[in-house]
Amino acid sequence: MAEKDKPAGELCHLSICVVENGYKLSCSYESEKTLSQKAGWVPCPMGECKEYVEKTKEAVLKRLKEVL
Repeated sequence: MAEKDKPAGELCHLSICVVENGYKLSCSYESEKTLSQKAGWVPCPMGECKEYVEKTKEAVLKRLKEVL
């Protein structure tokens, strides 16, 4: 995964599910808080979610290394 493809926030949730054509990886990232969000004036956004589908366990492990 190229640096430009990575979301700006920190990885906060990762799930792996077995699907019909392989494995689905769902990665959720926290978004950076603005000053008003830090002060509690505005609710924090959900963040960014990226999903990947891999066909083999080896491909899943390779993707995990890229994500982490």
